[in-house]
Amino acid sequence: MVVLSNKENWIVYPEEIAKRLGVSRDMVDRHFKKIEKAGYLRTFKKSLGRGKGVQTFRFFSDVKITDFQFEIMLQRLEEALQKLSTD
Repeated sequence: MVVLSNKENWIVYPEEIAKRLGVSRDMVDRHFKKIEKAGYLRTFKKSLGRGKGVQTFRFFSDVKITDFQFEIMLQRLEEALQKLSTD
């Protein structure tokens, strides 16, 4: 799979996956929903502030992501984002 074959800190852009595979963005979105429903993908959306939009973070794994694991992922994400904002 394209997602798991990249570096672990690779940011997943559905448009890029669609382009690499020669399929539509809609098809990628449909498959992401299936993978998320099966437990191998978790999505987190973070507000960039009023009127500035939302940034989407996707976490993929080759094993199901438990709620506990997802909470740890979110904590690490928040720590990394805070570090970036203070640098």
